[in-house]
Amino acid sequence: MIGLFSVVGLLASCASSITPSTSSTSTTSIVSTTSETPSSETIVSSELRVFTLAELAAYNGDNGATAYIAVNGIVYDVTNADEWSNGWHKGMHLAGTDATAAFADSPHSTSILSSLPIVGTLAS
Repeated sequence: MIGLFSVVGLLASCASSITPSTSSTSTTSIVSTTSETPSSETIVSSELRVFTLAELAAYNGDNGATAYIAVNGIVYDVTNADEWSNGWHKGMHLAGTDATAAFADSPHSTSILSSLPIVGTLAS
């Protein structure tokens, strides 16, 4: 019985000397995603990939492949979005493109993008 108390005491003293690390290697910047609502902001990690238009074109959702769109310089993953079946939105807009102009003319605002994963930014 004394041996058990010694082990418990040893474990307790070891646990109290362990301090969790609080440092983080990830950094973030805040980017406004809409001109309609400047207060609406999206946090974008600085570690996200930067896509050229040519690279983005490879993510067109063809035959169930990954589908990305860019809107206002932010690249979103629309692969699992019901509205983007096989890389097409309503049969009018193709994934793998900069959809900024299409969103400017759409009946909904860019706030609809807030539920989509951000995977990168579009190169200037």
